[in-house]
Amino acid sequence: MLRRMTIQSTADTSCLRTMTTTKPLSRFSWMLLTVCLPYAGVVHAGGLWINEYGSPSMGRAGAGAESAGEDASAALLNPASMARLNENQLLVSAGIISSKVEFDLDRASPINGNNDGGDAGGIAPSASAFYVHKVSDDWTLGVSMAGLTGAVLEYNQGWAGRYQNEEVELLGLALMPSIAYRLNDHISFGVGIPVMYGDLTLKVAVPTLPGSPDGRAKIDGDDFKVSFNLSTLIEFSETSRLGIVYQHEFDMKYSGGANVEPAGLDVGVTTEMLLATLVRAGFTQEMSDDLTVHMTIGWEDWSAMDKINLSTRTGGVELDRNWDDTYYVGWGFDYRFNPKWMMRGGVAYDTNPVDKEDRTADMPIDRQVRYALGAEYQKNDALTIGAELVYADYGKARIDALGYAGRYSSNDLIFFSVNANWKLGR
Repeated sequence: MLRRMTIQSTADTSCLRTMTTTKPLSRFSWMLLTVCLPYAGVVHAGGLWINEYGSPSMGRAGAGAESAGEDASAALLNPASMARLNENQLLVSAGIISSKVEFDLDRASPINGNNDGGDAGGIAPSASAFYVHKVSDDWTLGVSMAGLTGAVLEYNQGWAGRYQNEEVELLGLALMPSIAYRLNDHISFGVGIPVMYGDLTLKVAVPTLPGSPDGRAKIDGDDFKVSFNLSTLIEFSETSRLGIVYQHEFDMKYSGGANVEPAGLDVGVTTEMLLATLVRAGFTQEMSDDLTVHMTIGWEDWSAMDKINLSTRTGGVELDRNWDDTYYVGWGFDYRFNPKWMMRGGVAYDTNPVDKEDRTADMPIDRQVRYALGAEYQKNDALTIGAELVYADYGKARIDALGYAGRYSSNDLIFFSVNANWKLGR
């Protein structure tokens, strides 16, 4: 028989939930759930797909990534567009991501205190690789490796939102083999099979008896999952084309453990969560020999992630989450100054996935605006070198929790990468 129960915390509203369990909970499980309730939000924070893969299309803020079909990154961005490439190609990219995340308190409880957390952002490396192999005029194979989702945040110890999050590291790295088939001069189809490795580490403070120091909890887990990617490329003419990509959801199950100090609790934890289905359509129009314009629209099914399942060996709970679907639109251009040099630019917008009442400190995201520039140098017939710079503004996200409230005064990211693309012949 299902039992209904409520767990309350004086720290924040993310720990005020109505849950359903199928088994009686032991003392250890009760302690574990008290710690893990804030954790449930982090999967949403990392669930928003990363747009910065280090590919040349990032110099356009991702606009036209599905329809350009210009280099080996097509193996990931739209496998069907690999059919446009006339030779084997290899693209490698390396970059760095720097974020600044600062929270301004305007309300706090005596329990939470007035520490605003400092700058929770940081610096992280980035790398990706893409390879395309031309089997015949009709068939093309590809393989790609890139980070599809991720998050890195580290607040100061003792900050007001510490019961939601002190530190989080989330990585979603995917290896995707792909294949393209050219049906005729105008239509191509593609299929990809992404295999994702997900790794999660979360550190939170644990409220204890009044007047006693906070406890500490570290939760970690990882998982492998396989999904699928379907795509098409429609070439209306030599200068006009449309690319459509469907990326199916990843049903991730993080299996790991929770260690709680000073209680000395060490319990296995499994968390089931969903990385949402994504659909994007990109359009590319070559206006002249020198100028090409691009546009992309997209949808991500985050409303499907309405619950998070959290379980131990002795019981489990379902946590309601109130996320909305998100929508993406991007515009960009390529301009060739001469046979050697090309410039790119673009801007993109993502809608807000969550209201302030449901937002947590591991997920400081509002609407997103990206501004991008890129440059490309044609060294010779076989080698092209490029660089991209992206500035992402994540808005003035507000958190309105029981124990504290405020707004992020700084919440932005800078992504810089360099890449090299080789044409290897057939």
